[in-house]
Amino acid sequence: ERMTEAEMELISLYQVYRFLDTEEAGRMTEAAKKQLLCSEQPFVMSLPACRVWPQTESEEPVLVQGIIDVFWEEEDGIVLLDYKTDRVENAGELLMRYRAQLLLYADALDRSFAGKKVKEILIYSFRLNQMIPVER
Repeated sequence: ERMTEAEMELISLYQVYRFLDTEEAGRMTEAAKKQLLCSEQPFVMSLPACRVWPQTESEEPVLVQGIIDVFWEEEDGIVLLDYKTDRVENAGELLMRYRAQLLLYADALDRSFAGKKVKEILIYSFRLNQMIPVER
Protein backbone atom coordinates (compact mmCIF):
# COMPACT_ATOMS: atom_id res chain seq x y z
CA GLU A 1 0.00 0.00 0.00
CA ARG A 2 3.02 2.29 -0.34
CA MET A 3 2.53 2.70 -4.10
CA THR A 4 -0.32 3.59 -6.36
CA GLU A 5 -1.44 1.15 -9.04
CA ALA A 6 0.02 3.47 -11.68
CA GLU A 7 3.40 3.33 -9.95
CA MET A 8 3.21 -0.45 -9.70
CA GLU A 9 2.65 -0.73 -13.45
CA LEU A 10 6.01 0.97 -14.05
CA ILE A 11 7.93 -1.70 -12.15
CA SER A 12 9.31 -4.77 -13.84
CA LEU A 13 8.94 -7.64 -11.38
CA TYR A 14 11.51 -9.57 -13.40
CA GLN A 15 14.08 -6.87 -12.70
CA VAL A 16 13.19 -6.78 -9.01
CA TYR A 17 13.53 -10.57 -8.77
CA ARG A 18 16.90 -10.40 -10.53
CA PHE A 19 18.10 -7.87 -7.94
CA LEU A 20 16.74 -9.95 -5.05
CA ASP A 21 18.75 -12.90 -6.36
CA THR A 22 22.08 -11.06 -5.94
CA GLU A 23 24.57 -11.76 -3.16
CA GLU A 24 24.27 -8.12 -2.11
CA ALA A 25 20.51 -8.40 -1.57
CA GLY A 26 21.25 -11.29 0.77
CA ARG A 27 23.78 -9.17 2.61
CA MET A 28 21.19 -6.40 2.88
CA THR A 29 18.70 -8.87 4.38
CA GLU A 30 21.23 -9.95 7.00
CA ALA A 31 22.00 -6.31 7.86
CA ALA A 32 18.27 -5.52 8.12
CA LYS A 33 17.82 -8.39 10.61
CA LYS A 34 20.50 -6.75 12.77
CA GLN A 35 18.98 -3.28 12.24
CA LEU A 36 22.14 -2.19 10.39
CA LEU A 37 20.45 -1.27 7.09
CA CYS A 38 19.63 2.35 6.27
CA SER A 39 17.72 3.53 3.20
CA GLU A 40 16.85 6.93 1.75
CA GLN A 41 19.31 8.59 4.13
CA PRO A 42 19.70 12.36 3.60
CA PHE A 43 23.01 14.07 4.32
CA VAL A 44 24.55 17.54 4.24
CA MET A 45 28.27 18.28 4.45
CA SER A 46 30.70 21.07 3.74
CA LEU A 47 33.52 20.58 1.23
CA PRO A 48 36.01 22.79 -0.58
CA ALA A 49 34.54 23.86 -3.94
CA CYS A 50 37.39 22.14 -5.82
CA ARG A 51 36.23 18.75 -4.46
CA VAL A 52 32.77 19.29 -5.94
CA TRP A 53 33.79 21.04 -9.18
CA PRO A 54 37.23 19.82 -10.32
CA GLN A 55 37.46 22.61 -12.92
CA THR A 56 37.84 25.20 -10.12
CA GLU A 57 40.75 25.71 -7.75
CA SER A 58 38.67 27.46 -5.10
CA GLU A 59 38.96 26.21 -1.53
CA GLU A 60 35.81 28.15 -0.61
CA PRO A 61 33.50 25.85 1.38
CA VAL A 62 30.25 24.78 -0.28
CA LEU A 63 27.38 22.73 1.12
CA VAL A 64 26.70 19.41 -0.56
CA GLN A 65 23.47 17.57 0.07
CA GLY A 66 21.99 14.35 -1.20
CA ILE A 67 20.02 11.25 -0.38
CA ILE A 68 21.80 7.92 -0.19
CA ASP A 69 19.67 5.09 -1.62
CA VAL A 70 20.89 2.43 0.78
CA PHE A 71 23.87 1.47 2.92
CA TRP A 72 24.53 -1.11 5.56
CA GLU A 73 27.10 -1.93 8.18
CA GLU A 74 29.10 -5.11 8.20
CA GLU A 75 31.79 -6.10 10.70
CA ASP A 76 34.62 -4.72 8.59
CA GLY A 77 32.98 -1.59 7.19
CA ILE A 78 30.09 0.04 5.40
CA VAL A 79 28.64 -0.94 2.01
CA LEU A 80 27.10 1.84 -0.08
CA LEU A 81 24.68 0.92 -2.87
CA ASP A 82 22.99 3.20 -5.38
CA TYR A 83 20.17 1.98 -7.62
CA LYS A 84 20.10 3.19 -11.22
CA THR A 85 17.41 2.80 -13.88
CA ASP A 86 19.20 4.77 -16.62
CA ARG A 87 18.86 3.41 -20.14
CA VAL A 88 22.50 2.59 -20.79
CA GLU A 89 24.33 0.07 -22.93
CA ASN A 90 27.15 -0.74 -20.50
CA ALA A 91 28.45 -0.28 -16.97
CA GLY A 92 31.07 2.23 -18.07
CA GLU A 93 28.37 4.78 -18.88
CA LEU A 94 27.02 4.61 -15.33
CA LEU A 95 30.48 4.86 -13.84
CA MET A 96 31.21 7.98 -15.89
CA ARG A 97 27.92 9.59 -14.83
CA TYR A 98 27.85 8.70 -11.16
CA ARG A 99 31.32 7.87 -9.81
CA ALA A 100 31.99 11.40 -8.50
CA GLN A 101 28.56 11.54 -6.83
CA LEU A 102 29.06 8.20 -5.10
CA LEU A 103 32.53 9.17 -3.90
CA LEU A 104 30.93 12.20 -2.22
CA TYR A 105 28.31 9.93 -0.64
CA ALA A 106 31.08 7.66 0.65
CA ASP A 107 32.88 10.68 2.09
CA ALA A 108 29.70 11.72 3.90
CA LEU A 109 29.34 8.23 5.40
CA ASP A 110 33.02 8.08 6.38
CA ARG A 111 32.53 11.33 8.30
CA SER A 112 29.35 10.08 10.00
CA PHE A 113 30.62 6.78 11.40
CA ALA A 114 33.37 6.82 14.00
CA GLY A 115 35.64 3.84 13.50
CA LYS A 116 33.95 2.45 10.37
CA LYS A 117 34.68 3.47 6.81
CA VAL A 118 33.01 2.69 3.52
CA LYS A 119 34.66 -0.49 2.29
CA GLU A 120 32.59 -1.01 -0.83
CA ILE A 121 30.72 1.27 -3.24
CA LEU A 122 28.26 -0.33 -5.66
CA ILE A 123 25.82 0.66 -8.37
CA TYR A 124 23.01 -1.71 -9.25
CA SER A 125 21.74 -1.19 -12.78
CA PHE A 126 18.19 -2.44 -13.24
CA ARG A 127 18.57 -1.87 -16.98
CA LEU A 128 21.67 -4.08 -17.20
CA ASN A 129 20.69 -6.40 -14.32
CA GLN A 130 24.22 -5.91 -13.07
CA MET A 131 26.05 -5.00 -9.85
CA ILE A 132 28.85 -2.55 -10.68
CA PRO A 133 31.72 -1.89 -8.26
CA VAL A 134 32.95 1.69 -7.99
CA GLU A 135 36.67 2.19 -7.36
CA ARG A 136 37.77 4.86 -4.91
